[in-house]
Amino acid sequence: MAVKYSFADYLPLFLILCFSGNPVFTSAGYSKNLLIVFSALFILYCLRSINVKALNKGLKQLSLVIFIIIVLSVFQKYSLGSVSYPGVIALVLKIALGMFLMLLYLSKDVNLLDIYIKTLSFLAKVSIPFFVLNYFAFIGLPIMDAPHEKTFLIYTSFDLPKETLRNAGMFWEPGAFAGYLILALLFIVMLNKDFILGQYKKQALWIVLGLFTTMSTTGFLILAILIFIYVFKNYKYGRIFVLPLIFLISFYAYYNLDFLNAKIEEQYDEASEMEATDVSNTRFGALNMDMIYIMDQPFTGNGLDSKTRYRFHPWVDSDIGHGNGMSNFIVWWGIPFLLYWLICVYRFAAKNSGSIINSILITLIIILVLQGEQFLNFPIFLMFFTAPAVEVALEEEEDDDEYDNEYELSI
Repeated sequence: MAVKYSFADYLPLFLILCFSGNPVFTSAGYSKNLLIVFSALFILYCLRSINVKALNKGLKQLSLVIFIIIVLSVFQKYSLGSVSYPGVIALVLKIALGMFLMLLYLSKDVNLLDIYIKTLSFLAKVSIPFFVLNYFAFIGLPIMDAPHEKTFLIYTSFDLPKETLRNAGMFWEPGAFAGYLILALLFIVMLNKDFILGQYKKQALWIVLGLFTTMSTTGFLILAILIFIYVFKNYKYGRIFVLPLIFLISFYAYYNLDFLNAKIEEQYDEASEMEATDVSNTRFGALNMDMIYIMDQPFTGNGLDSKTRYRFHPWVDSDIGHGNGMSNFIVWWGIPFLLYWLICVYRFAAKNSGSIINSILITLIIILVLQGEQFLNFPIFLMFFTAPAVEVALEEEEDDDEYDNEYELSI
């Protein structure tokens, strides 16, 4: 049975999504101060209704993550000489926002996965007419520090040639929108305990339509993988006919869509010709550049301070629009911290999907999602750090409710 939510139910998730890449909230000079103020108000609001036992579970997990971040920062300060304290504080706040969002919905008896799917479906639906409008006009409210972008809050419009326009939804870049849409499809898998659509056929349709309009290289490749898995797991005889058809369509799309074949090969060729001193913000080029830093500091990372993060490229003193979210996070915090996050993702997927194979597939797909954008710099993806603890709290609360019901019946 479909669950209906009120505006008040959707608002917390929408706000956290805004702080997960809406340029009005994350790409302006006031963004850091806004994050601090919002975090304080949001946490205070959540504390009014969160279950104490669930809060304790979450805080214990959050404390562990903060402890790891502090230890890594101490190592970075000792070995590299500098630490970006504002960056560290911002990271902790974003992790905390993700945790408190989960705890808030737990206290309201709202399924976060369900409301996330419906929210992204809505954002995909409303983005399409705005995307069409963007072909004819560049309108909206101006965004500070982003002269080529304007916003309708739920949509980001770009001042670009028509042939390069793509649907970014309300986020900073089409690839970012694609990543959040892919996450919604994975949540459908978790809720249905398998790669099926179940009651989310309508939502999945809008999500896929939105994904197509992003024209995201990573998004298209992952969508092809998801369709392949879906057919393989659900159509015993259809595999013989449908999978070859999917392969042929994918082959045709790859060699006929510029944002797939041309873009991938161009970036790969550029990366293969890079010198050690070259700087690149492409997917492969960034990975190539990052390997220098990863090999130098594989366990404790290079930190968030540009003086240490780009110390082998000292002429870089600002954001270069890094194109590989996973390698960038490893450069920041080291391989073990990323592996810890991936373990948390797997545990969350396993708890919700109830299948080891599906959990592994979901985790691998999320790794692919990270190859595109800086998702591990935002609350929605960072919430996985504390998600397993919240899931345990939810399970214990359900057990307590079951015990109370049995006790009442016995009376």
